Amino acid sequence: MTDGEDPEPAPDLGQLHDDLRALREDLGEFESDVEERTVRREQLEGELKRYVRRRMRRGHARGWGPYLVLLYGTIMTLGAFHFLRGGWAILAMLVVWLSTLGLYVLMLLVGVGTRILGVPGRLREVIRR
Repeated sequence: MTDGEDPEPAPDLGQLHDDLRALREDLGEFESDVEERTVRREQLEGELKRYVRRRMRRGHARGWGPYLVLLYGTIMTLGAFHFLRGGWAILAMLVVWLSTLGLYVLMLLVGVGTRILGVPGRLREVIRR
């Protein structure tokens, strides 16, 4: 002030309060936006656990059954033709075919039974959600 310069006028307190209020509102909106975008760890873990349980219940790893039955039938048929001759081989092949079909039906029944027994667990998951 000794330089001969004019002193700066005092800031308008009303304007400063308005600016501060607007900044606080912007900050509040920003915080709420960040909160909406934030994923809670517990929520994410719960969703992942439900997803994994649902995928396991659907039985995506159950595809080996038909191949095992086919392998069983093939080995039994080859054994029947190797050890038996003539009409006995044909009879043995029919028995093996029927037993293979029976084994496959048994595996299907076990799969359906397992799925039916899993219904209460799926209902529990639906209720949890």
